[in-house]
Formats: sequence, structure tokens, C-alpha cells
Amino acid sequence: MDHIEYLLFYPNLYGIAISVLGWLFCILVILFTGLLRCEWLTVLQHFVAELSSGNFYVRLPASKYLFLESLNYDFNLLARRLDMYEKNTIRQLMLEKAKLENMCTIISDGIVLLDLKFNVMFINPSATRDFKFLNSCVIGLPITDFLPIDVNYYIEPVLLDIKKKLTSSTYKQQNDSRVIRIDTINGYMQKCQITITAIQSDYGISGFGIVLCDITHQVGLDEAKTQFISNVSHELRTPLFNIRSFLETLSEYRDSLTERQKSEFLDIANQETQRLTCLINDVLDLSRLESDVLDELSVIEFHELSSSVLQTSQLRANYEKVSLLFQICDNVTSVNGYPNLIIQVLSNLIGNSLKFTFKDGRIVLKVYIIKACSLTRNNSRHKIRVEIIDEGTGISEIDQNRIFDRFVRLENNVHTFKGTGLGLSIVRHIVQKHQSHINVYSELDIGSSFWFDLPLTD
Repeated sequence: MDHIEYLLFYPNLYGIAISVLGWLFCILVILFTGLLRCEWLTVLQHFVAELSSGNFYVRLPASKYLFLESLNYDFNLLARRLDMYEKNTIRQLMLEKAKLENMCTIISDGIVLLDLKFNVMFINPSATRDFKFLNSCVIGLPITDFLPIDVNYYIEPVLLDIKKKLTSSTYKQQNDSRVIRIDTINGYMQKCQITITAIQSDYGISGFGIVLCDITHQVGLDEAKTQFISNVSHELRTPLFNIRSFLETLSEYRDSLTERQKSEFLDIANQETQRLTCLINDVLDLSRLESDVLDELSVIEFHELSSSVLQTSQLRANYEKVSLLFQICDNVTSVNGYPNLIIQVLSNLIGNSLKFTFKDGRIVLKVYIIKACSLTRNNSRHKIRVEIIDEGTGISEIDQNRIFDRFVRLENNVHTFKGTGLGLSIVRHIVQKHQSHINVYSELDIGSSFWFDLPLTD
């Protein structure tokens, strides 16, 4: 009986044992899988940390477990796409930056870009060319460390004021630009107009843009134009007043005046009329030259043309007691040009020399052949050089750079010269119409030389 009970209970022991072994195996599998997952999660955590720090070059290592291969592939694909997106974004930003810098480079005005701490971010070539003090500026350092004291005195308070207002929560204006004019820089009479503008984006103010414009020449032209208008008004008013006065005298007192007095009054009125005509002709000539309305080219013979000009100027030279000489080489031939305009050039230059030449001085008109090297061919081409030399007061080096500008009149301590300041400007325009350039060399109290070249006809 006992033997039968043991046999009945024995299968139950086997079942229990198998069941326990099954549970142990499951527990071991779960523990092993957990350990694998912990190891993979550690690697994944390091991978995600690298991605969040901006290192898109990191990749998950290949797993020896099949169930992790798909996740590895997906995560590595994400990293590659982020890396490609970053490279494309950087490339696009660099392209836009290059476009902006190229655009700023070709702008004639000086441009300086600053960040919120006033550090220099960009300077275009025009700024360093026109304003020498910007050559010492270093990218990444505050611009206020390099500005001259007189310039920094105006710029720094404006920058601080704009930044303070735009960062204030109560300030409603979206844009803020200030214009500053500085008349002296480092003791030099360089006039500068500075425009300071805040650079804003959707996230607020991001920096400052400074535009520097050298207005020295513009101010000089405005002053010269104002002086010209004053001179022209005086030149027009004086002869008109004289003409009117003498004609009224002739009209009212014609019966009591002698024939000699009447003749003198008429001569004075005639001279004043010629003076008005010259003034108006200068203005009209300059306007015509600038509008490119010219006659057709014709042959110019300097032997004949120069002689006629000298005959016209000789009377005035005799009156001023100045010797007027003429030298021309025998081998000088004809040139193509505008004869009437060349006559005007010679008359203006000789007349200008007569204004500045002392009594008993000399003025020489020289016409001779020179050789000009050709840049396109391996030979030399002959040209005619026309030169007017005088023994006058001379022209300072500063004035030599502006005497050909419109409305400029030179005065010295000898006397004040009459005129509109258009003569040399007309000369320059005429010479340029002949594809040449007017040159000047002068020394104070010694004299001046003006010359230009014209190509010989074949």
C-alpha cells in the first residue's frame, strides 16, 4: 500500500521541480535582459548628451543583439540628419554674411558694425580709407578704445543713450537713428557726418550700425557755391548799375554834356556790357560742356591758332606790362579737335596767368612734340604738348587740388582777383573732351606751369 502511494506522489515532485526550474530560467532571462538594457541605456544616455551639446558627429556603436539594431540605425540616422542640417545652416549663414560684406564693401560711405558691448564686428574698406583713425581698430574690441577724443566725445554718449532707450520697457519707438556732424578730427579740418542706427530683430536690439560720410568736399563745394552766387550777384549788379547810371545821365543831361563826356559814358556802358556778356558766356559754356553738346571735330593748326590767341592777349599784356612770348617747334603738325574750344582754353590760361604775374614778368606759350609710350602696343606715339608758363605768385599745394573745381576763386595778399571761378573749370572740361588731362606744377613766389597733350593726326 505504501509502495502504491509513493508511486502516485512521485510525478507531482517532478512537476514541481520542472515548474521551479522554469521560473528560475525566466528570472535569469529577465535579469540578463535588464542588464543588457541598462548597458544600452547608458550608451544611449551618453549619445543623447553629445547630441544636445552640439556634437552631431557621434554615432551609436553596432550592437551584437538583433533587437537593438533597428534602434541603433534610427538614432544614427537622426544624428546624420542633424549633422547635415547644421552644415547646411552654417553654409547658408556664411553665404548671407559674404553677401552682406560684399555689399558693404562696394558702398562708398564708411560702415562700422558693433555688438551690444560696442565691440567692432565689421569695418568696410571705405571707412578705413576715408578715416585713418579706423585703421587701428581691432575686430572684437570696443571701438571707443580707438576713436580720437574729439570723435569719441560725440559718439559714445549717443550709443549709450540709444541702448538705454531701446532696452527700456517703457520706450515704444521701434527705430532710433541719430545724425552727428563733426567739423574737426584730430585737429584736421575734416568734416564728417555720422549716422548711428540700432540694429533690431524679433528678439530685440542686436547691435549698432555706424555710417560715416566724409562731407569735407561737399561742404567746400557748398561754401564755394554760396561764394559764387555772391560773386555773380555782385558782378551782375555792379555793371547793370553802372550801365543804368550812365544811360540815365546821358538821357537827362544830354544837352549839357560835351561830346567827349558822352563818348566816355558810352564807352563805360559798352565795357560793362562786355563784362556782363563774359560772365553769362562762362556760365553757358560750362553748361554746354557738361551737356556734351559739341560741334564736329576738325583739324587744328597750332601755328595759326596760337598766333591769333596771342594777338588778342597782347593788348592786355602790354597794359599789365608783362612780356608775352610764343615758342613752337617747326615739326609741330595738325591735330584733331574743336578749334573754338582750344582757343578758349588758351585764352583762359593766358588770362589766368596775367592775373597772377607781377609787373615786368613773363608768360610763355610753348607748343612742342613729345613721345608718349603706348600701353597696348610695343611702340611710342607722338603727341603735341601745349604749355603755358608764367612768373607769377604761384599756387599753394593745397589750392592746386581744387583750382579746377567750379566756383573756386583764388585770392592772395597782393589784390583780390575778379572773376566767377569758372575759367579753369571750363578748361578742364574742354581738355577732357579732347581725351586729355590738364596738369599743373607751381611753386609759391616762383611761378606756375599748366599743360595738356593732344595726339597728332596720322
